[in-house]
Amino acid sequence: MKTVLCADIGTSSLKAALIDSTGKVLAKSRRKFLLVNTDHSSKEWLPALQNAVQELFLATPETVIDGICISGNGPTLVSVSGETLMWSDKAYNVPSKSLFIPRILAFKDKYPSVWKETKYIFGAPEYLIWLLTDSAVSILPEERFREAYWTDELLAQAGLCEEECNKLPPFKMTTQQAGTISYKCASFLGHEENGIKAGLKVYCGAPDFICALAGTGTLKPGVLCDRAGSSEGINFCSSEPVYGDGIRTLPSVVPGLWNASVLLPDSGSSFAAFKQKIERETGRTYEYDELMDTLISSDGTNPTLDQGKYHLIQTALDVKTAVQTLAKAVKEKGHPFPDRMTITGAQASNRKRNQMKADITGIRICVTECPDAELMGDAVFAFTGMGIFDSIPQASQALVRISDTFVPSVEE
Repeated sequence: MKTVLCADIGTSSLKAALIDSTGKVLAKSRRKFLLVNTDHSSKEWLPALQNAVQELFLATPETVIDGICISGNGPTLVSVSGETLMWSDKAYNVPSKSLFIPRILAFKDKYPSVWKETKYIFGAPEYLIWLLTDSAVSILPEERFREAYWTDELLAQAGLCEEECNKLPPFKMTTQQAGTISYKCASFLGHEENGIKAGLKVYCGAPDFICALAGTGTLKPGVLCDRAGSSEGINFCSSEPVYGDGIRTLPSVVPGLWNASVLLPDSGSSFAAFKQKIERETGRTYEYDELMDTLISSDGTNPTLDQGKYHLIQTALDVKTAVQTLAKAVKEKGHPFPDRMTITGAQASNRKRNQMKADITGIRICVTECPDAELMGDAVFAFTGMGIFDSIPQASQALVRISDTFVPSVEE
């Protein structure tokens, strides 16, 4: 039996978990950020991990880990000194196949002196890996992603010289060992008795949405998932590229497969803004489940609650439209479309919300044993890197299990 510490850097918090090689989640922690949308958002990531580690091992003091895997939002960029350009910050509008180059140019323009002096520019998970290991890497999920990241040709076309290109660390592949914990970082994190000591292996995760696909089993043709966070995406795995208006198609982390997605860029962040609003108006804080239950049960007599309920209904309608967009494109290719969808994130924890989404979309909503799919995806990649599984699909199939299914009321 092996156990890994999995950590995912989100927009507003860091999530972490201890997961063993059967897929069992031994403990979970979530640490909220205070420096969201500031120039130094990344300064919180390592302290947040330290606090999460303390909470995890307090819950399971006998656990000893065999490795660490890190994922995070992309394409966030961070300098050595911590200046941060978040994925949600404005990027340059330049013609490029790369998702990163427009942001690299925006970073260079926003922080000219930092750009000149910094040795490296990292993605979010790679920056935390560097803090942990002193190893500078850029994580590539699969070979076909190179143009979505960068190539020498694309960097030259963007006007970046050789010295500037060298600020981007060399690629390592998802599942590969990125480095080992340094003595300095082991001392900072503590818990040597739980396996956090110099030399502990750190594995390459992936951008959070790719981890979520691995953590929901969306790695074989015909599987559909709704990956939600600050933004949301409806994702469909296929054996050939699927194109259409409003569909973004990228390679899968599995060679030969593809992922078609329809994005809802602010569904999560807009609900978070509503939550802050209602908390200010009522002078109290709400737990996620409590607020969901309150909104869904709203009887039309409270305008503020009705506004929140309308937001939930509208988001579910947007999801339905996204599913229909994908279904149309898939069926035009001559392939069947599934009647169920796995969901991730905080939304998956609320039964009333899940039933509402099933009723409105008209398809079955499935919830996994670990709704924080990015963390389970990290476990998939780490255990594959350790050699416990022969491939990413094999690891995903073994570790990801459906725990509940919500059937649309019209089917009942």
